[in-house]
Amino acid sequence: MIKALMVIAIVALAMAAGHLLIDEKGYVLIAFNDTTIEGTIVAFVIMLLITVFGSWLILKVLTFSWRLYRSTTGHFSNKKHAKSEQALTDAIWGVLNDDAHMVQSAFAKVNAPTQWQDHQHGLLAKAALQSGEQAQALQHLQAMSDDAQAQVPKLWLNANQSEQALALLSQPMQQKKPNAAAVSNYLEGLLHEQQLAQVVSTLSSKHKQLDLSEPQWHGFFKRFFDTAKQEATSFFAQLPKAVQAHAQLAYLQSVASQGKLSNVHEVLIKLLKKGQYKQLAQVLSHAKGADVKLTQAIQTSLKKQPEHSELLFCLACMANAEGDFELAAKIFASLPEQDWQSYWIDPALHSFEQTGQFKRAYQLARHQW
Repeated sequence: MIKALMVIAIVALAMAAGHLLIDEKGYVLIAFNDTTIEGTIVAFVIMLLITVFGSWLILKVLTFSWRLYRSTTGHFSNKKHAKSEQALTDAIWGVLNDDAHMVQSAFAKVNAPTQWQDHQHGLLAKAALQSGEQAQALQHLQAMSDDAQAQVPKLWLNANQSEQALALLSQPMQQKKPNAAAVSNYLEGLLHEQQLAQVVSTLSSKHKQLDLSEPQWHGFFKRFFDTAKQEATSFFAQLPKAVQAHAQLAYLQSVASQGKLSNVHEVLIKLLKKGQYKQLAQVLSHAKGADVKLTQAIQTSLKKQPEHSELLFCLACMANAEGDFELAAKIFASLPEQDWQSYWIDPALHSFEQTGQFKRAYQLARHQW
């Protein structure tokens, strides 16, 4: 509009200047019904310039006033938008604090901004699942767009919609090289549904796409072998060697917890000979059942390093596994406090409880390691 007014003003100036150059004032007559307006062209140009400047000034004032009005919190749209953003913020804090009630309260009266509607349904679905309201969670999941539904397969799994979840999870797996998150989520879905053979098959073909830390690998395989206790050895043997390195500790712990130390005797002896005492201790902390040869091998190593805390812990665990709780408790009580690890506590508590040393067990349980 400003450009149009400037063009009119320039044309008017040119008209006025033309008449001044030929020493003519020019004459303008405007007649409309019974109304006539007449005057020199110079006078009309001056009036036009005043009109243009006045219109521009009024436009500026109106624009500034409108922007000022809209920027104030009193404007209804701003207030509504601010409330929506606050509701979304409160819901996110609720999720971070595992507070399902806070999430539901945040959206009780106000919805999230339009572009965050799918996220609102996702947050409410998670909160409903935490509250045990699966039907309500399913309603929110179904209200999400198709693209958004594919981003929350774990919520579908938790809502007992395994078929829908695995269908969503399998979609990115059709790509030649799915990303790490897609492979990880798919494996989690398969494990959740106890499709263990498919887990092994997927790991065999897609393990190079994964980028997991060692604790993440261990956590995954601990759940895997806890589920696959009877087939643990078979599944472990089918894994690629690169994956076996990540799975070995969880596999050995699973076998040890079933009282089948003899099945992995050679592996444990190898750990002992290589001085990998921490890994051996982590396995034997789950041990049940005797392995006399392994116990003797640990005792032989202790003759060379009689004060080695991890070796002493291993011996105590073997005493526990063999039912010699008195010996186990005696060894546990002798271990230096500064050497204690968090995974030592459960075996020690077991031996103290079995020998009636409840005060010592209580003190150990209260200790913050």
